[in-house]
Amino acid sequence: MGAIVVVLLLALVLAAAVIVYVAYPYRGEETPVHPAVGQAMRRGVHSLPTLGSEQRSLEHERETHR
Repeated sequence: MGAIVVVLLLALVLAAAVIVYVAYPYRGEETPVHPAVGQAMRRGVHSLPTLGSEQRSLEHERETHR
């Protein structure tokens, strides 16, 4: 029972972090209460590997031609 509660709480915290990121730093705005949180989120996202727009368009073309 306790493990289920802990997992659910972790899921809620993760969901809240995603919502805060999409609501503020993703759009280029500062988080209203604590701007350091938004800066930390940006640093974390910039350090992750992502596909560029050219790579995304190539992947999309490959999927549509199958």
